[in-house]
Amino acid sequence: MSFDYMFKIILIGNSNVGKTSLIIRYVDNNFIFIKETTIGIDFRTKDTEIDGKIVRLQIWDTAGQEIYRNSISFSSSVYKNADIILVVFDLTKEESLYKIEYFLNEIENNCRTNPLIVIVGNKSDLIEEQLENVEEKIKEILNGDKFIFFKTSAKDGTNVNELFYEIAKKFKENQPKHYLKKEEENSNNIILQDAKDSNDKNKSKSQKKCC
Repeated sequence: MSFDYMFKIILIGNSNVGKTSLIIRYVDNNFIFIKETTIGIDFRTKDTEIDGKIVRLQIWDTAGQEIYRNSISFSSSVYKNADIILVVFDLTKEESLYKIEYFLNEIENNCRTNPLIVIVGNKSDLIEEQLENVEEKIKEILNGDKFIFFKTSAKDGTNVNELFYEIAKKFKENQPKHYLKKEEENSNNIILQDAKDSNDKNKSKSQKKCC
């Protein structure tokens, strides 16, 4: 299927905050309880229609553990040509909430583009276990800076479709000249599922984004 735009979306955050589950819920409309942590990098794709245009979302899942993150190859692979970055935390785990600052610093140190950054609090279905005053705490972490914030549940699907649609729409509206981007090439340093199919379909239509 042809497309008009391609946006690269990256999910970062602590292990076990539900990054992989969010992607599976959005792409497959399914929930799978995942015990294993992501190792390296993986991506999936999904097309959506926005304002009459087909937008291909290339959604990257990343390892939450620092042992996998602290390498030049990891950072360059993850943040290369990033359009949108979702910083995901667990609404029931204060440690993951306060790790937001760490990941924002990582973005600043490694990302050469100017991505749209969105804070995502996952596991909203666990109402009784949720931390109190989450948005106020995020404001404290960001020193009062404005931020885009979504509460989601990969388990019951709350706000997942809305999250990806709204951020893609916002990014598209703020990009008057957005070029089709060449899909990432396979590398020995990263794990790419679905990459072969995506490259085969779009090889003749994709070109590298000017940046």
